[in-house]
Amino acid sequence: MQWALWGLLVSVIMAWVARSRGRTRSACDAHRLQHPPSTLVIGIAGFLFFAAIAVVSNVYANATTHWWTTAIFVGFALLALPILGDYFAARHEVSEEGLRYGRLLGAGGYMRWAELTNVHFSEAMKWFRLESKSGEVVRISVMLMGLPSFAQLLLAHTPAEAIDRRSEGARSILSMISTPAAPFFASSRRPNWS
Repeated sequence: MQWALWGLLVSVIMAWVARSRGRTRSACDAHRLQHPPSTLVIGIAGFLFFAAIAVVSNVYANATTHWWTTAIFVGFALLALPILGDYFAARHEVSEEGLRYGRLLGAGGYMRWAELTNVHFSEAMKWFRLESKSGEVVRISVMLMGLPSFAQLLLAHTPAEAIDRRSEGARSILSMISTPAAPFFASSRRPNWS
């Protein structure tokens, strides 16, 4: 029964995340890649939940309270911080010329489509890996809103030899344009990538 409730809770949260990504966006946001608001809510909720458990476990100490249990809860709370950071840092803009990107750590930059030497999709990590002639690498998560514009501009302006045709990457990009989200989720309900 307990596992059924956890499964139901996770299903409800994932449906909510998919719905928040599928909201209609304004025309000025069409070329902007960013996380949906649900990412911010999940990051804050995860941080507060585990931080509260760490505090409560020490305020109401019992026989199972040790320094390492507190450290584990604090560690889980800290794991939510990169999610929050990425929500604010992973804001990219695509144009006919290229991609202006932000990073969680370090300065962002600009990558021209014509300078791309390798475009690969990582099925395990669910991101696109773009590599330029200078060796600079940018990763674009599939959790971002605005992927159809990204895919259309990438395919239209990137040298054909740069797109990794042997991997799932090129097919994933093409699928995103024609039938959004087909390769990413195996469910019958397909999320809207706009």
